Amino acid sequence: MTTRTGVQAAADQRPGPAPVTVPLSRPSLSALERSHVQGALEDGWISGTGGLVTRFEEALSRRIGRGHTIAVANGTMGLELALRGLGIGPGDEVVVPAFTFAAPATTVLAVGARPVPADVDPDTWTICPRAARAARTPRTRAVIAVDVLGHPADYDALRALDLPVIQDAAEAHGARYRGRPVGGQGDLSVFSFHANKAITTGEGGSVSTDSPHLAERMRLLANHGMTPQQPYVHEVVGRNFRMTNLTAALGLGQLERWDELIGARNDVARRYAERLDPSEYAPRPVAPWAEYSCWLHTVTAPAERRAAVLAHLRARGIDARAVWPPLHEQPVLGRPGTDCPVARDIAQRAFWLPTYAGMPDTDIDLVAAALAEATVRK
Repeated sequence: MTTRTGVQAAADQRPGPAPVTVPLSRPSLSALERSHVQGALEDGWISGTGGLVTRFEEALSRRIGRGHTIAVANGTMGLELALRGLGIGPGDEVVVPAFTFAAPATTVLAVGARPVPADVDPDTWTICPRAARAARTPRTRAVIAVDVLGHPADYDALRALDLPVIQDAAEAHGARYRGRPVGGQGDLSVFSFHANKAITTGEGGSVSTDSPHLAERMRLLANHGMTPQQPYVHEVVGRNFRMTNLTAALGLGQLERWDELIGARNDVARRYAERLDPSEYAPRPVAPWAEYSCWLHTVTAPAERRAAVLAHLRARGIDARAVWPPLHEQPVLGRPGTDCPVARDIAQRAFWLPTYAGMPDTDIDLVAAALAEATVRK
């Protein structure tokens, strides 16, 4: 049998012929969010310099226990701002996990540096500290640790590398690392608030830190390189990374519903676990020191069966999808000699099931029944 590479396996992502009746994700929006947005509209201040942005930043800092938060237009910009805040650029290297969405690597490329993939730990699916150490060179300036699929990386072990750690918590709202909220572990921590996240602003992101110096530097870079005290005087080459006041208004409502929204997704994961046979569809592993927070419920199947399982689900109108190809096989990196076998194995077996707050039992039952049918058909 010919082994499918991660990029070839991306064909598993193609939509099926049936109309979607159970979407992969959908946002949970209430009257509270509508009230905040309506207030912003009535106020008339809708750009990235409105007061609701500051309120959103302060509320998020309190939630995750951080000293400073800068709200930005999306999570990818948060990663780029973190890299620029650390002064990372041409000639530098940044270690990134081989199993993740591409943004950590492409933002490193965007600042002119070189991403160096490191394999992940089979027990957490997050960056392996030993592999990160092996990937380090004299040019390494930082490591990006992704709290992949709602599971925190091992930050105590990563601290031993004596490198700045950028925490990509884009998928891990509500998770905890050794009893502490995720988002407070790296030198800088980044969240995404994309529409498919547990906490959403439609698009949007943030970068947080406890360093006043880093926070001041990032605010300068995020606002065209100018300060409020000296508008139109540009001290450095900056850009517009800002979140809008309308986006922040939506986010404030979501932050007020944080526990409700996180709990609702975790409840979906619990109900899936009650219905699925783990010997056929094993859930992702969780370390004993971590409190996993469900983003998209993720299970695995044998690599040779996954495409058929996904095709069967799509034929039933269920929008299940294969996870990302391994990062070290992405064409944009151009690193064919890199070998990250754990990341490749996960990428060939894992797939996402529809997951969203308020998902009814009828839809979960439909997904579980379709997976059972796929098992019989094997």
